[in-house]
Amino acid sequence: MKRTFALVAILALGLGFSSAEGMMEGTVPLFNGKDLSGWKEVGGGKWSVQDGAIVGETGDGQYGWLVTEKAYAYFVLELKFKAEAPGNSGVQFRSHVIDGEMQGYQAELDPRPGGSTGSVWDEHRRNRWLAVCSEEGKRAYRHGEWNEYRITAIGYQVVVALNGIRTASFTDDMAIKGIIALQVHSGQTPVKVRWKDIRIADLGFGPGSESLFNGKDFTGWKEHGREKWSVEDGMIVGESGAGGYGYMSTVKMYKDFMVGIAFKCDAEGNSGLFFRSVLKDTDIIGIQAEIDPTPRNLNAGLYESGGRGWIAQPSEEARKLFRFNDWNEMVVLADKNHYVTYLNGLKAVDLTDDRPMSEAVRGDVLKPPLREGVIALQLHSGGGAKVRWKDLFIKEHSPATNK
Repeated sequence: MKRTFALVAILALGLGFSSAEGMMEGTVPLFNGKDLSGWKEVGGGKWSVQDGAIVGETGDGQYGWLVTEKAYAYFVLELKFKAEAPGNSGVQFRSHVIDGEMQGYQAELDPRPGGSTGSVWDEHRRNRWLAVCSEEGKRAYRHGEWNEYRITAIGYQVVVALNGIRTASFTDDMAIKGIIALQVHSGQTPVKVRWKDIRIADLGFGPGSESLFNGKDFTGWKEHGREKWSVEDGMIVGESGAGGYGYMSTVKMYKDFMVGIAFKCDAEGNSGLFFRSVLKDTDIIGIQAEIDPTPRNLNAGLYESGGRGWIAQPSEEARKLFRFNDWNEMVVLADKNHYVTYLNGLKAVDLTDDRPMSEAVRGDVLKPPLREGVIALQLHSGGGAKVRWKDLFIKEHSPATNK
């Protein structure tokens, strides 16, 4: 059984379209029709712009991708494509380049008769079909002509339509954000595909998100300890001062939610994002999603302060996505006793905590894990920490369970 959030996924199916064949209202172009600005080449494909279309061809025989510079979480992507050779191709979304290889969801482009265009493959990760195109969907493919893909990703729900016919619909929580990429398959079979009219409706993390920080001051927040906290250029900056623990916590308490931050470590000191936590001065009870700029790199792992210590360490693949000396993004989902963390869009931890919940508060004694608490930014004791935070948001939910 997999827990997901009811992130108004129905909206993904009902966003306003200008016509059955036309582009959805509110989209913006990902391709300017002139050059490859906003894209970068990865791997062995050959890429060019001809007559207002991107052309992908077999290069050195290895896999090749044309990758967006920006990553996307919730979106509706629309594009047109035409295969001019028998080789295989596809459209990656919510994907990541790890150790030079593309990993993530791929909407298949298979120009062979009876091919798998319209299906979704998990590229270089689980290496299996996540959704197989129906016979009706296969008949929708127009050989030797322009075809249109519409790919919708809202929360964990993904819907793919080919020429107006839904070909794939599935739920999956492996990635919540990632790049979009056009693929040229490896091998000797020649590949030549044209793409045009590439547009996207970037929905961020969807409706219902509330900013946790106003970008100006610490309204709605409370400082704990004697470390240095400031607001600079719309960011929260935390820096070791006295060398003890320091926290900046929300005044409001939260129960079940999705919380997201972008962070950048300017020094090697340890930090973290606490949730469902209770503070007395600098004594804290709660769970921390780790921020670790050292080579140990346990970012997005879960540590229970005042309780068991480490309760879940991040996956190796997610750890590879951590960007030293650069901005990173972390998302944490808390649904009853189920915790999921994402690092730069890829799932790092998926933990169902079987330890009984406790909300007992007896004097100064708190028994974790707590069911409700504040969100808090941490500066670890020992000094040497300087962290910047921005784009803090929270989305509170009445969670839904989908099998």
